[in-house]
Amino acid sequence: MSLSINSRKNTIQDVAREAGVGLGTVSRYLHPAQRRDIREDIRLKIEAAIKKLEYVPNPNRSKRRKAHKQWTLGLLTSLSKDIFNSRYHTAILSGVFDRIAKTPHDLKFILLREKHYERLDEILYEHEVDGLMILTWRIHPNVIKLVEASDDKLPLVIFNDYDPKLKINILYTDVKEGVKQGVFYLIEKGYRKIGMLTGPTHMVFRDGDTELQILSIDVKEKTEGFVEALKEKRIPLIKTYIKRCVSYNYGDGYHEMKVWIQKGNLPEAIVCANDEIALGAMRALKESRIWCPQGMALVGFDDIEKARIVSPSLTTLRQPLYQMGHEAVEILIEKIEAPGKEIVQRRYMPELVVRQTA
Repeated sequence: MSLSINSRKNTIQDVAREAGVGLGTVSRYLHPAQRRDIREDIRLKIEAAIKKLEYVPNPNRSKRRKAHKQWTLGLLTSLSKDIFNSRYHTAILSGVFDRIAKTPHDLKFILLREKHYERLDEILYEHEVDGLMILTWRIHPNVIKLVEASDDKLPLVIFNDYDPKLKINILYTDVKEGVKQGVFYLIEKGYRKIGMLTGPTHMVFRDGDTELQILSIDVKEKTEGFVEALKEKRIPLIKTYIKRCVSYNYGDGYHEMKVWIQKGNLPEAIVCANDEIALGAMRALKESRIWCPQGMALVGFDDIEKARIVSPSLTTLRQPLYQMGHEAVEILIEKIEAPGKEIVQRRYMPELVVRQTA
């Protein structure tokens, strides 16, 4: 649990500096249950620093909260307007809000800024939260590195972009199987020339003058699902039928589809990496008087609100995002109250929502 530090005295940061260790290491030392996981020589350094600085944590806040089992759950996300404009994010947040509202616990938003951490538990202590959810964990190279290096001791839950090497709680939609489901549906409808509009293969970040490129797990999984589905059904893969948009945005779906129409050689049906790309592609098709599904069948991914109300309405794959947010809160609370509990890596299957475009 988090500790309140008396600001008039030496702080936990001072102890870390004096001992020559990371803030997260001192934080773990202050947890009796986690102290045994720290090497003896490091423990001795921390103990010497605490003694020299006469550092005394203020236990009042933590004792009070422990007695009432009242926790503060943190939700780390990016400082972006897209968090509240994106149905993907708002659906997860709705599940988080509704579940927390039925508990005595609090929720604290932590907006990611340009600050580098050595360990994720530093974030917990800095912001005085007892557990952390990250939406989404691949929003910054530093966060990616910290999540990949984390283990099952930390009260942490992340969403999507599943990596089998992770050793933490993760709730994820099997997007590969979702795309396969969409392709199988199109094949059952009689389509054989099937294409894909996917997102960028890499996310680009800048660190000073350095440009960093991080592989997009989402795009990798969805593209593999598309290729595998065609192979399983013995449908020829035409590589030029896989087009990559520079982002997941409506405008880029529109632009890529517009260029494709101008070049010709169109497929009969297209699976899109998300609904925004699909809706942008639909607009480009309409402008060229190619109607869905007669001239081109379209399948999206996510089931955003616009997918239902656009005309024709969009056939898509729905992620159980609200459920994921709801269950993430339950898992995080369990992990806070029982630190030794085994990690949860929960897989969800998308649901095909058949509408008018396919």
